[in-house]
Amino acid sequence: MYSGSIVKKATAMARRSVLLALIGAGMSVAVFTGQHLTHELHNHTLSQKLITAHQSAADILLADERLTMSAHMAAETGEKMWIDRYNENIPLIDQAINRALKIAPPHLRSFFDNETRIANRHLVILEMNALRAAQLGRTKEARSILDSVDYHYNKGVLSRGTNRFNKKMIDSVFTDVDAADEKAHVWFGLALSITLIGGVLLWRRLSGSLEKSEFAFLEAEDRIRHLARHDALTGLANRHSFREILDGTLTKAAVSGASIAILMLDLKGLKKINDTKGHLIGDLVLTEVAKRLVKTLSDKGHAARFGGDEFVCLIETTSREEATEITNAFVSSLEQPVVGQDFSVHVGASVGIAFYPDDARDYEDLIRKADLALRKAKPEDTSKIIEYHRRMDEELNERAQLEEELKTGISAGQVVPYYQPIVDLETEQVECFEILSRWEHPTRGLIPPDDFIPLAESSGSIGDLTLSVLRTACITVKALPGNVSIALNIAPQQIQDDWLVQGLLGVITETGFPPERLEVELVENALVSDLAAAKTIITSLKNLGIRVALDDFGTGYSSLCYLSELPFDKIKIDRSFITNIPQREENVKIVNAIVGLGRSLGFHTVAEGVETEEDADFLRMIGCPSAQGFYYAKPTPGCDLPELMASLKQPDVQQAIA
Repeated sequence: MYSGSIVKKATAMARRSVLLALIGAGMSVAVFTGQHLTHELHNHTLSQKLITAHQSAADILLADERLTMSAHMAAETGEKMWIDRYNENIPLIDQAINRALKIAPPHLRSFFDNETRIANRHLVILEMNALRAAQLGRTKEARSILDSVDYHYNKGVLSRGTNRFNKKMIDSVFTDVDAADEKAHVWFGLALSITLIGGVLLWRRLSGSLEKSEFAFLEAEDRIRHLARHDALTGLANRHSFREILDGTLTKAAVSGASIAILMLDLKGLKKINDTKGHLIGDLVLTEVAKRLVKTLSDKGHAARFGGDEFVCLIETTSREEATEITNAFVSSLEQPVVGQDFSVHVGASVGIAFYPDDARDYEDLIRKADLALRKAKPEDTSKIIEYHRRMDEELNERAQLEEELKTGISAGQVVPYYQPIVDLETEQVECFEILSRWEHPTRGLIPPDDFIPLAESSGSIGDLTLSVLRTACITVKALPGNVSIALNIAPQQIQDDWLVQGLLGVITETGFPPERLEVELVENALVSDLAAAKTIITSLKNLGIRVALDDFGTGYSSLCYLSELPFDKIKIDRSFITNIPQREENVKIVNAIVGLGRSLGFHTVAEGVETEEDADFLRMIGCPSAQGFYYAKPTPGCDLPELMASLKQPDVQQAIA
């Protein structure tokens, strides 16, 4: 970016050119008047061209920064919102490049088009690949694309090409000014008849016009600088600018011995506001939150917006208590609603804090540790402030180690299926086994699913885990007497896996397990994110003869909607309605209604969480076809299935054992 001194130099050169034109204009009032008007129009055109060049360069860099931010956030979170934001910003950079090309001379236009547009095209391809990987849950692959040498090379080409375009445009303007000078010399001989007074008056007029042009140059340059260093919506510093501020503060603190607190803030409830009120209201909320943050910090620190609903603050503090007090003041300020002309909404904040020099001593480590603390605060339903502690790094390392062990364990067959029977309430015979995964770790012992399923989901291993336990279950249950089915749970993010159906088909084909004896269970969370994708998956499964069940029915606000939209075969009543049901009057009514609904719609209904004979008797009395729970059996390893089935009056098994 060019400084104000360069702009002043350009306007000073223009002044000298006009002065020469004025001296030459003395030849004739008529000639002078024509020359003056032509020269003024020409300089105005050049000024506008240079301003447009500055603005186009700024727009290109700003649009590229937004694309980069959206791609990185999508790669980090996998959230569809950032993919949408990315797609919204793609036309902006193309429009900025096209505006630049319109004002460029032919030789510069070709150079700029071949360099900058091609670099931008390569960047878009890389970023789209990263977004596709993020959509598939492969966030590690997405981040590797955005951290690749090719990506950073094209980023550099785009930035350098844009800056060179800006410089070459200025050079082009100077060339045009020089051409105007030469033309003024030609008219020099015609300018002798103008009087000194007329020349002075005309000079003052042109000088005022040039001062306005100079002001326009400086104003445009200041705007470009501001856009490059600040968030366009809130006016806060952006990530790049905040790093410069923090690096400078750390340098001073190293000498003075001062303490610094870094706050990472994530707003709670903004997504709901965007979904229900619209993004315009969401942007107004972000702007108001930024104002409250700046007001709370006062002169004690700096604030920046890192993107989306995430903010970061630097507080130069004398103690942890002071930093916590300021943070509490900001969180308290959010308790007041954000009120507009026709809306009133509430937001909260999760906050993670790290301190210099106690926790870290450089920018990257401070931000990372504040973010670790923020992750601990995020799951809370209400606003929460958490300070970094070294155990967070230990937990992170432990999680990373467990993640690697899980990948190895899946490959080694350590994750095995346990089986819980679903029983026909009339005959009390087993009609199906639900597959429940257990990790038989060689050193940690038996690990329950709540401890490793979320890890498999977040690390992208859930697909391999699902197919591994299904393969074992198909082999085990196929060897049992009778035609018992198996029910397999599918994680919500697997709905987005284009290869899910092919993977399931591959396993049942490989093991020879009949597809009509396989059930796939989906929870409501799997349907909320993408109903269209869920519909496609369910239809494909049913076309193969695989049955589909809606698990935990009754806990979601839109379960009834899904029954009408999606072709389920079975609904499973959530255990929260079943346990000790005869003593819970409201649950009796709900379960009665669900069983009746299933009967009228032709769904097979299963009650989960049956723990007592009284529960089973009640369900049998109201006509519920099937039940599942500890009353019949706890999850059982495959080797114990024949004995379990025999104990549950399974005649085929009793006969086989006899």
